Amino acid sequence: MIWMEKVDPTVKEEKLPSGVACIDYVMSGGLEPGVMTELYGEGGTGKSNMCMVFAVSALSLGRSVIFLDTEGLSTERLLQVSGGDTGLLRHLMLYRITSLDDQEVAIMRSSKMMERERKVGLLIIDSFTEYFRLEKSSDTRERVAAMQRHISLLNSIAVRFRVPVLLTNQIYLDPEEQRLEPFGGYVIDHSMKAIFMLEKSDGVRRIVTVKHRSVEEGRSAQFRITESGISCEV
Repeated sequence: MIWMEKVDPTVKEEKLPSGVACIDYVMSGGLEPGVMTELYGEGGTGKSNMCMVFAVSALSLGRSVIFLDTEGLSTERLLQVSGGDTGLLRHLMLYRITSLDDQEVAIMRSSKMMERERKVGLLIIDSFTEYFRLEKSSDTRERVAAMQRHISLLNSIAVRFRVPVLLTNQIYLDPEEQRLEPFGGYVIDHSMKAIFMLEKSDGVRRIVTVKHRSVEEGRSAQFRITESGISCEV
């Protein structure tokens, strides 16, 4: 069955804000519905905290959130970010992913859930590339094909249900360029409409625009991790 929907170009879709002024400034208002957004950076730069902040924002707006976790998310930390509001978290559908096959099945099931539950306002995978990175298969083509398949499924969810899809990604050292690059290279980069890099230096964290349809490359802001989530550095 072919799915097609007529789009009214005069209707402005609302972005999902983080509720943190400097982050929303860098993202031009927040996460855009209908597209995939990538956050990448080294461990400890704030990727998971950023995901939790956006999840709580969506929940606070009365939406449900699907959160696919490959990183071992701290539920204690999530409770902190939510302000201890256990009622709010009842609308968070948190699933632990333990393999690459599990991830693909979880993405497909997310689509089915959205068909039944139209109040879903955000889909998160933290981290999208964890099991691709750990995959020991020597068949690079097979791994790339699997990644493309997962991305295609996620893109169809974003477009069909008009929700933001937020992915986190890890980095690796490119041996030729001798610099840190996001895992997945062109396969992921080409599919994302918005990409932001998170970095940490001397205890200061920064978010930087790498790719965005309406924001200049390099727009950035400094932030810090707090007990209640994220706040801007002044």
